[in-house]
Amino acid sequence: GQVLIKVAYSTINPSDLGTIAGKYRTGRDPNNLIPGFEGSGIVVSAGEGAKGASLIGKKVAFLSDQSIKWGSWAEYTLVPAISCIQLPEDYDLKQAAAPFINSLTVVCMFETIRQHNSPAIVLTAAGSALGKMLIRLCHDNGIKTINVVRKDSYFEELRSIGGDVVLNSESPDFIEQLRAAIKTHNPRLLFDGITGDTTMRIFREFPKETVCYVYGGLGGGDIRGVTVDDLLIDGKELRGFYLNRCVARVNGVLDDLPGIKDYPSLLLGSLKTNFVRDATFDNINEAIEESSKIRGDGKVLLHCSK
Repeated sequence: GQVLIKVAYSTINPSDLGTIAGKYRTGRDPNNLIPGFEGSGIVVSAGEGAKGASLIGKKVAFLSDQSIKWGSWAEYTLVPAISCIQLPEDYDLKQAAAPFINSLTVVCMFETIRQHNSPAIVLTAAGSALGKMLIRLCHDNGIKTINVVRKDSYFEELRSIGGDVVLNSESPDFIEQLRAAIKTHNPRLLFDGITGDTTMRIFREFPKETVCYVYGGLGGGDIRGVTVDDLLIDGKELRGFYLNRCVARVNGVLDDLPGIKDYPSLLLGSLKTNFVRDATFDNINEAIEESSKIRGDGKVLLHCSK
């Protein structure tokens, strides 16, 4: 069944901007939809089903239904009850304004790390909001991170939140430093958010029987140069990592995702979102423009209720 939510807060993600621009194949017409993939609010009504009925009057974090036109940038929205996670009564809904697109992706990434029993990972786009969340979660759980950025200005911050190694892919000795870090920490996984030539350079240096998960394409380029020997002889793998597929594996029931029971507390800690600006529907166009420039510095907090 579905639930009607009085939306308190949402945020503006790169995926929202891509959907509005028609760049993502979401199955929704960008000219006939309410944007917004995630948010927080209070359930005010429910359709059939015990799950929805149990949520009436409760605070929830929710993931929008991408098969219909109702997103989270609204005073009220309609979502499947199974796409909600109930929050404690005293929970600050601001802290759940960006509960899934980055945060849930990071939880699913961490479960993947556990499944592969990898003592370390390599992470590109490490200075992004998602990258910082993954660094903190790995650090809190004893997983080493080799973090790749394109500016030295990220070094101090990423080290301060637990990044073990921080490398600049534009540095002349980047490959030598990467080789040393791989030898020291033995990563079995690469989480790549940029694609293009840098990804291929890193992939070439990875040991046998390792996996590259592509979770984004901030660089805008394809990954070219993978050889037959990479795949057949060395046993390397190149896979996509997409939140929707993780959710689909549990038939859309967020409560069934691994590690989800600790989720509300993680949103206040390792997965906490930094909001750098407040916005309302009255200045949404300016907020969208600014959000496209913020990158890894934080998110725009969208106030949805009057």
